[in-house]
Amino acid sequence: MTALNNLLSRVKNIFDRKATPATNAATSAEPPTDISVVSDLRLKVALADIEKYLADNFGTPTTKLRYEDYANGASLFSKDTTFAPSLVILTDSDGLYNLPDNVMMLVSITSTNDENWLIEELGKFILFLKELGTTHRIQHLAIAFSKEHYNTPNAVKTADVTGIRLY
Repeated sequence: MTALNNLLSRVKNIFDRKATPATNAATSAEPPTDISVVSDLRLKVALADIEKYLADNFGTPTTKLRYEDYANGASLFSKDTTFAPSLVILTDSDGLYNLPDNVMMLVSITSTNDENWLIEELGKFILFLKELGTTHRIQHLAIAFSKEHYNTPNAVKTADVTGIRLY
């Protein structure tokens, strides 16, 4: 009986041990949100070009960018205060908001700079996106404006979508 108690005591000690800090850090780590999460190579290259544009023109660090991967595309969201676009590239829109397939949708832009500066930079950014679409075989550029919230960059639930066919 003493041997059995010793064995039970040893097993209990093994399973009662607390996890080491390294184990805790690994389990509490959030999934990555950098460009590595994008699985479609064509979209990854296009998003890398956008990342470079934001860094070159506004000094946006990659730590301020968040990417999400979808079965039918990918998205980029910027948390930069100077110029923060949110856009989605869908290879298959499946009829979402009556969008065509192979579309890049600019959902919102925020900035702490004044309105005139933002309008000028937004114009340049749209021209860049048009060129980017042709380069990376993205056929449409859609710009969505929220019907419910005109002055805030909320998620678009119902939208007025203006589309530009790129090629």
